[in-house]
Amino acid sequence: MAHIDYPTDFLGQTVLLGNIIAQVALDGPDGPLVAMLASQNINLIKDNTACKTAITNNTLFLKAQKSGQNFCQQRNNLMKPIMKHLRGSFQFLKSLFQPEFKALGSWGATISDSSKITYPKGTQNRVDLFMLMKVKNDSYTITPSPLQPYITQNSINLGTDATNGGIALAKNDSFSQAQKKAQNYRQKRDKGWAKSLADMRSIGNFLVILFSNNTKALGEYGFVVVDEVPADKKRIIDMKMRERKLQVKVKIGSTLSNTGKTDFYIYKGKLIEGIFIVLAAGKSMIVGKGYSLFSVINASFTESGELTLIPK
Repeated sequence: MAHIDYPTDFLGQTVLLGNIIAQVALDGPDGPLVAMLASQNINLIKDNTACKTAITNNTLFLKAQKSGQNFCQQRNNLMKPIMKHLRGSFQFLKSLFQPEFKALGSWGATISDSSKITYPKGTQNRVDLFMLMKVKNDSYTITPSPLQPYITQNSINLGTDATNGGIALAKNDSFSQAQKKAQNYRQKRDKGWAKSLADMRSIGNFLVILFSNNTKALGEYGFVVVDEVPADKKRIIDMKMRERKLQVKVKIGSTLSNTGKTDFYIYKGKLIEGIFIVLAAGKSMIVGKGYSLFSVINASFTESGELTLIPK
Protein backbone atom coordinates (compact mmCIF):
# COMPACT_ATOMS: atom_id res chain seq x y z
CA MET A 1 0.00 0.00 0.00
CA ALA A 2 1.24 3.47 -0.89
CA HIS A 3 2.30 5.75 1.93
CA ILE A 4 3.92 9.16 2.34
CA ASP A 5 7.62 9.27 3.16
CA TYR A 6 7.64 12.35 5.37
CA PRO A 7 11.00 14.13 5.70
CA THR A 8 12.65 13.59 9.07
CA ASP A 9 15.22 16.38 8.76
CA PHE A 10 14.27 19.94 9.66
CA LEU A 11 15.31 21.50 6.33
CA GLY A 12 13.30 18.93 4.38
CA GLN A 13 10.27 19.67 6.56
CA THR A 14 10.47 23.41 5.93
CA VAL A 15 10.77 22.79 2.19
CA LEU A 16 7.67 20.59 2.30
CA LEU A 17 5.66 23.30 4.07
CA GLY A 18 6.77 25.82 1.47
CA ASN A 19 5.66 23.50 -1.34
CA ILE A 20 2.26 22.96 0.30
CA ILE A 21 1.70 26.70 0.78
CA ALA A 22 2.72 27.43 -2.82
CA GLN A 23 0.42 24.75 -4.27
CA VAL A 24 -2.56 25.79 -2.11
CA ALA A 25 -2.10 29.36 -3.38
CA LEU A 26 -1.90 28.03 -6.94
CA ASP A 27 -5.07 25.96 -6.46
CA GLY A 28 -6.97 29.10 -5.51
CA PRO A 29 -10.23 29.46 -3.55
CA ASP A 30 -11.75 26.37 -5.15
CA GLY A 31 -8.77 24.13 -4.42
CA PRO A 32 -9.23 20.63 -2.94
CA LEU A 33 -7.75 21.63 0.43
CA VAL A 34 -9.78 24.76 1.18
CA ALA A 35 -12.66 23.03 3.01
CA MET A 36 -10.33 20.59 4.80
CA LEU A 37 -8.09 23.39 6.12
CA ALA A 38 -11.08 25.27 7.48
CA SER A 39 -12.68 22.22 9.09
CA GLN A 40 -9.44 21.17 10.84
CA ASN A 41 -8.50 24.72 11.88
CA ILE A 42 -5.27 24.71 9.88
CA ASN A 43 -3.92 28.20 9.20
CA LEU A 44 -1.05 28.06 6.74
CA ILE A 45 -0.19 31.71 7.38
CA LYS A 46 0.42 30.92 11.06
CA ASP A 47 2.30 27.78 10.08
CA ASN A 48 4.54 29.85 7.81
CA THR A 49 5.24 32.34 10.63
CA ALA A 50 6.08 29.45 12.96
CA CYS A 51 8.38 28.10 10.27
CA LYS A 52 10.36 31.34 10.10
CA THR A 53 10.76 31.37 13.90
CA ALA A 54 11.82 27.72 13.85
CA ILE A 55 14.42 28.47 11.17
CA THR A 56 15.87 31.22 13.38
CA ASN A 57 16.07 28.84 16.35
CA ASN A 58 17.56 26.14 14.14
CA THR A 59 20.27 28.54 12.99
CA LEU A 60 21.11 29.36 16.62
CA PHE A 61 21.04 25.64 17.45
CA LEU A 62 23.52 24.81 14.70
CA LYS A 63 25.77 27.71 15.73
CA ALA A 64 25.86 26.54 19.36
CA GLN A 65 26.35 22.94 18.26
CA LYS A 66 29.31 23.91 16.07
CA SER A 67 30.80 25.96 18.91
CA GLY A 68 30.44 22.95 21.22
CA GLN A 69 32.15 20.68 18.73
CA ASN A 70 35.04 23.13 18.52
CA PHE A 71 35.44 23.16 22.32
CA CYS A 72 35.15 19.36 22.35
CA GLN A 73 37.94 18.99 19.81
CA GLN A 74 40.17 21.43 21.70
CA ARG A 75 39.54 19.52 24.92
CA ASN A 76 40.34 16.19 23.28
CA ASN A 77 43.54 17.55 21.75
CA LEU A 78 44.69 18.65 25.20
CA MET A 79 43.69 15.43 26.94
CA LYS A 80 45.22 13.05 24.41
CA PRO A 81 48.90 13.55 25.45
CA ILE A 82 47.91 13.72 29.14
CA MET A 83 46.21 10.32 28.94
CA LYS A 84 49.13 8.93 26.95
CA HIS A 85 51.56 10.03 29.65
CA LEU A 86 49.25 8.80 32.42
CA ARG A 87 48.81 5.35 30.90
CA GLY A 88 52.51 5.03 30.13
CA SER A 89 53.49 6.10 33.63
CA PHE A 90 51.15 3.60 35.28
CA GLN A 91 52.36 0.78 33.04
CA PHE A 92 55.94 1.63 33.92
CA LEU A 93 55.15 1.66 37.66
CA LYS A 94 53.19 -1.57 37.33
CA SER A 95 56.21 -3.24 35.73
CA LEU A 96 58.51 -1.72 38.34
CA PHE A 97 56.43 -2.84 41.34
CA GLN A 98 55.70 -6.39 40.19
CA PRO A 99 54.52 -8.57 41.80
CA GLU A 100 53.33 -5.90 44.26
CA PHE A 101 51.34 -4.08 41.58
CA LYS A 102 48.73 -3.03 44.14
CA ALA A 103 51.27 -0.39 45.14
CA LEU A 104 49.88 1.65 42.24
CA GLY A 105 46.94 2.45 44.51
CA SER A 106 49.06 4.97 46.36
CA TRP A 107 49.58 6.73 43.01
CA GLY A 108 45.81 7.02 42.50
CA ALA A 109 45.33 4.04 40.21
CA THR A 110 42.41 1.63 40.52
CA ILE A 111 43.84 -1.83 39.88
CA SER A 112 42.10 -5.21 40.00
CA ASP A 113 43.35 -8.47 41.51
CA SER A 114 44.25 -9.55 37.97
CA SER A 115 46.48 -6.43 37.67
CA LYS A 116 44.19 -4.61 35.24
CA ILE A 117 44.22 -0.81 35.59
CA THR A 118 40.83 0.89 35.26
CA TYR A 119 40.76 4.44 33.90
CA PRO A 120 37.76 6.67 34.72
CA LYS A 121 35.45 8.27 32.20
CA GLY A 122 34.95 11.99 31.93
CA THR A 123 37.44 14.85 31.68
CA GLN A 124 37.19 15.88 35.34
CA ASN A 125 37.81 12.35 36.65
CA ARG A 126 40.75 11.83 34.32
CA VAL A 127 42.39 15.11 35.24
CA ASP A 128 41.83 14.27 38.92
CA LEU A 129 43.57 10.92 38.41
CA PHE A 130 46.49 12.58 36.66
CA MET A 131 46.83 15.07 39.51
CA LEU A 132 46.90 12.24 42.07
CA MET A 133 49.78 10.70 40.18
CA LYS A 134 51.57 14.06 39.94
CA VAL A 135 51.14 14.82 43.65
CA LYS A 136 52.59 11.42 44.52
CA ASN A 137 55.50 11.96 42.16
CA ASP A 138 56.15 15.45 43.55
CA SER A 139 56.13 14.11 47.12
CA TYR A 140 59.59 12.61 46.53
CA THR A 141 61.78 15.50 47.64
CA ILE A 142 64.68 13.69 49.31
CA THR A 143 64.94 10.55 47.20
CA PRO A 144 64.21 10.47 43.47
CA SER A 145 60.73 9.46 42.40
CA PRO A 146 60.56 5.88 41.04
CA LEU A 147 58.75 7.37 38.06
CA GLN A 148 61.57 9.78 37.20
CA PRO A 149 63.44 7.46 34.77
CA TYR A 150 60.29 7.09 32.65
CA ILE A 151 59.55 10.81 32.76
CA THR A 152 63.09 11.68 31.73
CA GLN A 153 63.34 9.03 29.02
CA ASN A 154 60.07 10.16 27.41
CA SER A 155 60.60 13.92 27.85
CA ILE A 156 57.41 14.30 29.92
CA ASN A 157 56.74 17.56 31.74
CA LEU A 158 54.10 16.89 34.39
CA GLY A 159 53.81 20.61 35.10
CA THR A 160 52.87 21.30 31.49
CA ASP A 161 50.40 18.42 31.57
CA ALA A 162 48.83 19.80 34.76
CA THR A 163 48.43 23.23 33.16
CA ASN A 164 46.92 21.70 30.02
CA GLY A 165 44.62 19.62 32.20
CA GLY A 166 43.25 22.81 33.74
CA ILE A 167 42.72 24.29 30.28
CA ALA A 168 41.03 21.07 29.17
CA LEU A 169 38.61 21.35 32.09
CA ALA A 170 37.77 24.91 31.05
CA LYS A 171 37.21 23.74 27.46
CA ASN A 172 35.04 20.92 28.76
CA ASP A 173 32.92 23.42 30.72
CA SER A 174 32.56 25.56 27.60
CA PHE A 175 31.60 22.44 25.65
CA SER A 176 28.92 21.56 28.22
CA GLN A 177 27.52 25.10 28.18
CA ALA A 178 27.41 25.11 24.37
CA GLN A 179 25.61 21.76 24.44
CA LYS A 180 23.01 23.10 26.87
CA LYS A 181 22.54 26.18 24.71
CA ALA A 182 22.18 24.05 21.58
CA GLN A 183 19.67 21.80 23.32
CA ASN A 184 17.66 24.83 24.45
CA TYR A 185 17.44 26.25 20.92
CA ARG A 186 16.57 22.83 19.51
CA GLN A 187 13.76 22.41 22.04
CA LYS A 188 12.45 25.88 21.16
CA ARG A 189 12.61 24.98 17.47
CA ASP A 190 10.80 21.68 17.93
CA LYS A 191 8.16 23.05 20.30
CA GLY A 192 7.29 25.97 18.04
CA TRP A 193 7.38 23.72 14.96
CA ALA A 194 5.19 20.89 16.32
CA LYS A 195 1.82 22.34 15.20
CA SER A 196 3.07 22.91 11.67
CA LEU A 197 4.38 19.34 11.47
CA ALA A 198 1.04 17.99 12.64
CA ASP A 199 -0.77 20.14 10.07
CA MET A 200 1.42 18.83 7.25
CA ARG A 201 0.68 15.24 8.25
CA SER A 202 -3.05 15.97 8.39
CA ILE A 203 -2.87 17.47 4.91
CA GLY A 204 -0.89 14.51 3.61
CA ASN A 205 -3.28 11.96 5.11
CA PHE A 206 -6.22 13.80 3.58
CA LEU A 207 -4.61 13.97 0.14
CA VAL A 208 -3.75 10.25 0.18
CA ILE A 209 -7.46 9.48 0.57
CA LEU A 210 -8.54 12.15 -1.89
CA PHE A 211 -6.12 10.98 -4.57
CA SER A 212 -6.30 7.28 -3.73
CA ASN A 213 -6.51 6.43 -7.45
CA ASN A 214 -3.59 8.70 -8.32
CA THR A 215 -1.33 9.15 -5.29
CA LYS A 216 1.46 10.54 -7.46
CA ALA A 217 -0.61 13.73 -7.62
CA LEU A 218 0.60 14.42 -4.09
CA GLY A 219 3.96 15.28 -5.63
CA GLU A 220 2.48 18.63 -6.68
CA TYR A 221 2.31 19.50 -2.96
CA GLY A 222 5.84 18.30 -2.30
CA PHE A 223 4.97 14.91 -0.78
CA VAL A 224 7.03 11.84 -1.62
CA VAL A 225 4.82 8.79 -2.07
CA VAL A 226 6.31 5.31 -1.68
CA ASP A 227 4.48 2.35 -3.20
CA GLU A 228 6.25 -0.45 -1.36
CA VAL A 229 8.19 -0.88 1.85
CA PRO A 230 11.58 -2.52 1.16
CA ALA A 231 12.20 -5.77 3.02
CA ASP A 232 15.69 -5.05 4.31
CA LYS A 233 17.17 -6.95 7.23
CA LYS A 234 18.49 -5.55 10.48
CA ARG A 235 22.25 -4.98 10.52
CA ILE A 236 24.58 -4.87 13.49
CA ILE A 237 27.91 -3.05 13.24
CA ASP A 238 30.49 -3.86 15.92
CA MET A 239 32.99 -1.09 16.51
CA LYS A 240 36.18 -1.24 18.54
CA MET A 241 37.29 1.72 20.67
CA ARG A 242 37.99 4.78 18.48
CA GLU A 243 37.22 2.70 15.38
CA ARG A 244 35.91 4.52 12.32
CA LYS A 245 33.63 3.25 9.59
CA LEU A 246 33.21 5.25 6.42
CA GLN A 247 30.43 5.35 3.82
CA VAL A 248 27.79 3.32 5.64
CA LYS A 249 24.69 3.07 3.44
CA VAL A 250 21.18 3.06 4.92
CA LYS A 251 17.78 4.09 3.63
CA ILE A 252 16.13 7.31 4.79
CA GLY A 253 13.58 6.64 7.49
CA SER A 254 15.49 3.71 8.93
CA THR A 255 16.45 3.65 12.60
CA LEU A 256 19.97 3.80 14.00
CA SER A 257 20.13 2.40 17.53
CA ASN A 258 23.17 2.64 19.77
CA THR A 259 22.89 -0.78 21.43
CA GLY A 260 26.32 -0.57 23.05
CA LYS A 261 27.73 1.30 26.05
CA THR A 262 29.71 4.03 24.26
CA ASP A 263 28.71 7.18 22.36
CA PHE A 264 28.92 7.35 18.58
CA TYR A 265 29.60 10.42 16.43
CA ILE A 266 27.54 10.29 13.22
CA TYR A 267 28.86 12.33 10.26
CA LYS A 268 26.97 13.09 7.07
CA GLY A 269 28.66 11.71 3.96
CA LYS A 270 31.83 9.81 3.15
CA LEU A 271 34.30 11.25 5.64
CA ILE A 272 34.81 11.89 9.36
CA GLU A 273 34.66 15.67 9.09
CA GLY A 274 32.37 18.63 9.70
CA ILE A 275 29.34 18.70 11.97
CA PHE A 276 28.39 15.46 13.69
CA ILE A 277 25.43 14.07 15.61
CA VAL A 278 26.11 12.49 19.00
CA LEU A 279 24.22 9.19 19.29
CA ALA A 280 24.48 8.38 22.98
CA ALA A 281 24.53 4.85 24.38
CA GLY A 282 21.03 3.41 24.51
CA LYS A 283 19.59 6.09 22.21
CA SER A 284 18.16 5.89 18.69
CA MET A 285 17.70 8.24 15.75
CA ILE A 286 15.73 8.21 12.52
CA VAL A 287 17.87 8.52 9.38
CA GLY A 288 17.00 11.83 7.77
CA LYS A 289 17.73 13.37 4.41
CA GLY A 290 21.45 13.59 3.73
CA TYR A 291 22.34 10.70 6.02
CA SER A 292 21.59 7.79 3.67
CA LEU A 293 25.39 7.68 3.38
CA PHE A 294 27.14 8.40 6.66
CA SER A 295 30.38 7.80 8.52
CA VAL A 296 30.68 6.94 12.20
CA ILE A 297 33.30 6.84 14.94
CA ASN A 298 33.20 5.12 18.32
CA ALA A 299 33.98 8.01 20.69
CA SER A 300 35.33 5.81 23.49
CA PHE A 301 39.03 5.37 24.18
CA THR A 302 38.34 2.34 26.38
CA GLU A 303 35.30 0.36 25.21
CA SER A 304 33.93 -1.28 22.07
CA GLY A 305 30.44 -0.40 20.88
CA GLU A 306 27.57 -1.70 18.80
CA LEU A 307 25.42 0.14 16.24
CA THR A 308 22.20 -1.49 15.06
CA LEU A 309 20.60 -0.45 11.73
CA ILE A 310 16.90 -1.21 11.60
CA PRO A 311 15.31 -0.78 8.14
CA LYS A 312 12.19 1.27 7.72
